[in-house]
Amino acid sequence: MSSIIPPGWVKARPYQQQAIERWLEADGSGILRMATGTGKTITALLAATQISDIVNNNLLIVIGAPYQHLVDQWASELREFDVDPILAYQSRREWQPRLEREILELNNGIKNICVVVTTHKTLSSDNMRKTLHRLRGHGMIIAGEVHHLGADHTQNALMDLFDLRLALSATPERWYDDEGTAVLREYFGDTVFNYGLDEAIKSNFLCEYYYIPHITELEDDEMNVYLGLSAKIGQIIASSKGKDSTELDENQSLQTLLFKRARLIGTARKKADTVVNLLNREDDPQFSLVYCGGGNTNTDGNDERHVDEVTTRINNECGLTVNRFTAREKQEEREQLLQQFESGATEVLTSIRCLDEGVDVPATKTAYLLASTSNPRQYIQRRGRILRKHESKRFAVIHDFITVPDVSGYPELLSNKEFEAERSMIRKEIKRVSMFAESARNHPDADVKNIPTTPGKLRELRRQYDLLSEQ
Repeated sequence: MSSIIPPGWVKARPYQQQAIERWLEADGSGILRMATGTGKTITALLAATQISDIVNNNLLIVIGAPYQHLVDQWASELREFDVDPILAYQSRREWQPRLEREILELNNGIKNICVVVTTHKTLSSDNMRKTLHRLRGHGMIIAGEVHHLGADHTQNALMDLFDLRLALSATPERWYDDEGTAVLREYFGDTVFNYGLDEAIKSNFLCEYYYIPHITELEDDEMNVYLGLSAKIGQIIASSKGKDSTELDENQSLQTLLFKRARLIGTARKKADTVVNLLNREDDPQFSLVYCGGGNTNTDGNDERHVDEVTTRINNECGLTVNRFTAREKQEEREQLLQQFESGATEVLTSIRCLDEGVDVPATKTAYLLASTSNPRQYIQRRGRILRKHESKRFAVIHDFITVPDVSGYPELLSNKEFEAERSMIRKEIKRVSMFAESARNHPDADVKNIPTTPGKLRELRRQYDLLSEQ
């Protein structure tokens, strides 16, 4: 292999070429912050093509991705660029001998370019680090979904041997981890190019969307469990007065309670009722994607997952072909599910988190967000994934489910300062609604002040939790 050759169908969009130029001007280091769906992979490979010419094809390129299925996607794109990459994951007996041989050939001038695609976990391993440190020439790291590399257990992947460093992410910051974000900034440098969602929509590289939020409340038994969890959370916070936020973050009992409460909200039973009703009212429900909660649907401890209950109800009550796309399905089966969805043979896909990063589902016309974490990265990436262009759609529709406890009958909760966690949760929900509404085609109708499905409900929540000033 003597060079990287872009296929004839690849032509850099103006913003992609600008991103590459900014990165080159920064001496081959920097972060490209580009909205999901705007072609970060192609941009990175075109950048690698240009830098390989600059260094006269004396280059080791290592591409890191967080998951194995993303490694496979990178490999597929590389083959379009006439590259036969080394796939380094699973057993090192499968990849280490070839990598050692090709690095030796690179050092001796027998080979011009060597390309490795690996998971962040493997890239951080001692065996991979020792092998890569045999390099005597130029090394380039392309970090896909770079925010993952800021975690303590993957920072070993950030090796000095790479004199060329390109980081990619729609959300490069590590939320709630300033130290991890600082490590990434120190290693890769500044964000040298920023291409946001609004700009991508305006330039017609992502499709426009309608945003429809839905307020769903907890049922009585769910509310009783919620109140019990909140009481325990409040007691821990009250007993921790005077301690800094770091100590609360490290309090395992508190974090467990917060996790249980988030799971309860994510799997609230009324959500399934609402999504079934919405699908039954749809004239054309084909190409619908439903993100479910990660827990069980009931509060009595039975083992039925939320995604299983929702899938069964859509099949039985809507008469639609629906399949699950979760971590329990094998990679081969997932690929078949995506093909069936793309062809229309499967009308609805239900998922938990497997469609959050790197999985292309551009045919999606309508998405139902039954559950989201409080981490903005998740819902930002979900939105971008839904807005990918496809020949079958002119725009997308996002139904967002906001589950909030009706605490109007519990004034003691609202007056008790120990329940700041309550207020913080509502603040995060409202922040997501505001952000989604701001870029929507039906803004300001989707704004939190005027939701057609639940008039004034979020404004009342703002009032109850003293959040009216946080517009």
